[in-house]
Amino acid sequence: MNQTKGFYIGIDPDVDKNGVACIDLETRQVTIQTLPFAQTLDYLQQAQAHATANNIPYKVIIEAGWMNQGNWHLRHFDGRAASAAKGCDQGRNEQTSRLLGEMCAHYGIPYEHKRPLPKCWQGKDRKITQEELEQVTGQKLKRTNQEGRDAALLAWDKAGFPMRVSVRGRTAKIDAETRKSFEKLLK
Repeated sequence: MNQTKGFYIGIDPDVDKNGVACIDLETRQVTIQTLPFAQTLDYLQQAQAHATANNIPYKVIIEAGWMNQGNWHLRHFDGRAASAAKGCDQGRNEQTSRLLGEMCAHYGIPYEHKRPLPKCWQGKDRKITQEELEQVTGQKLKRTNQEGRDAALLAWDKAGFPMRVSVRGRTAKIDAETRKSFEKLLK
């Protein structure tokens, strides 16, 4: 894909609302929203129609947590009910990811499934915060939720734009593993 024209759409699937982010490769402008499944499909069809009418290249990147080797979120005090609930939620998210890919194929929308990016940020569970995303993109963004920020990171990464953030003053808080992940991302 021509790196100066077109757009990428990142999707972080969720059972209730998907994080959907679009990055214009020419302006690097990021738009983020959360949409239920049916509206996500409408959004993708509108993007396809726009790209086709204007002869603009585009691609959809769908986060695929099921591509990870393991996905262990249990804590030592979680009982059977909590384990079952977490497994059910994980399976529903996986199904949403797979169905989005299936629908993209059905509509003829170019897409790919991508493993989640490393979690090396300062937010809860080492996820990216609003401030960090604004620093990465260089834009003041409207309030976003975690799914929207993860979707933006997927598209930003696919575009090959730099993910440079200042780690000064934070390194004391970051363990060695996180620091290595951060340095890997910065290269």
